Amino acid sequence: MREAEQSGAPLTVEKRVDLLRSVTEITLYTADHPGLFSRIAGALAVSNANIVDAKIMTMSNGMALDTFCVQDLAGRAFDRPDKLAKLAVIFENVLTGDLKPHRELARPPAFPSRMQVFTVMPRVLVDNKASASHTVIEVNGRDRPGLLYELTRELTRLNLQISSAKISTYGEKVVDVFYVKNLFGHKVEQPAKLSEIQKSLGAVLATASDAASLATHREPVAAE
Repeated sequence: MREAEQSGAPLTVEKRVDLLRSVTEITLYTADHPGLFSRIAGALAVSNANIVDAKIMTMSNGMALDTFCVQDLAGRAFDRPDKLAKLAVIFENVLTGDLKPHRELARPPAFPSRMQVFTVMPRVLVDNKASASHTVIEVNGRDRPGLLYELTRELTRLNLQISSAKISTYGEKVVDVFYVKNLFGHKVEQPAKLSEIQKSLGAVLATASDAASLATHREPVAAE
């Protein structure tokens, strides 16, 4: 925060490699706005950085201080100097709107994911008793590149503010927990809205599962 105040830059990024935990800790300090979490998750997905943990903090001055622990696709610390340097540029391009994560992520991967051979039953749980101030949403499903981006993008579309999140990955399975409020800063308690949240997030998980299943059973293309 001191560095950002001294430089006056709209976005400050700090990277710290933790070899003991095999993660790279990336902290961003920038102006908070609806959908910020989703855009950051999209930038990381485009960079082939897998988010294994996330902590979100909104400061009283309207700035966001968000920390993401990421790994490369092989489960190691995301520490290649060229990729880390490129990451800062991708963050800026995504936040300015010059780069659209959903377009980049729509491109088929160069290599099939090993996750495609696993089946994980998708599940969305919404709880208003676990927290005194937030609605807690737990999402379970098969992990894949860009999934967190799509989930958080859907939460933004539903006009929900993400106050904090806990991202956990267990092999092919992802368990993401989001603490959210509505646009008025209250819990989401309307039955129709709660049902919409479950259906919308469930559809994202089902789409991911169906896409992986199709890729697994796709006929190989004969070489010319």
